Amino acid sequence: MTHPARNSTGAASTPAQHGPRVPAPRAAPGALRLQVFWPVPGIAVLKVAGDIDAATAAPLNRALEELTAHRPRVAVVDLSGVEFLGSTGLAALARAGARADVRVVAPTRRTARPLSITGLDQLLPVYASRDEALSAC
Repeated sequence: MTHPARNSTGAASTPAQHGPRVPAPRAAPGALRLQVFWPVPGIAVLKVAGDIDAATAAPLNRALEELTAHRPRVAVVDLSGVEFLGSTGLAALARAGARADVRVVAPTRRTARPLSITGLDQLLPVYASRDEALSAC
């Protein structure tokens, strides 16, 4: 006996050409999303969104290691999409700052406060916007 396929709500679905469209899966709330781009030669931007905690630290560490391995003149880490910045994220930023000229974009209290409390804002330049960080390069 064949059972009908079920969508994410548990409702039976029919083949795509005849049935309702099932939306593409989305990242879970808080899941880490990383995007790297080079707005000009020598300057890299790592845009980070989601939660930076023990569960998401490994991908962030890999992204920062790979980025700094390319030896950009400046690496801007844009935390404007970060909802939570934990100690593992702060440690990753500190390690990246030891390897390259890292500038941090921390426009919200969620990101600026942990940098300030730990004193990391004294080791890495912190900016309120990506435009400010890029214009300081």
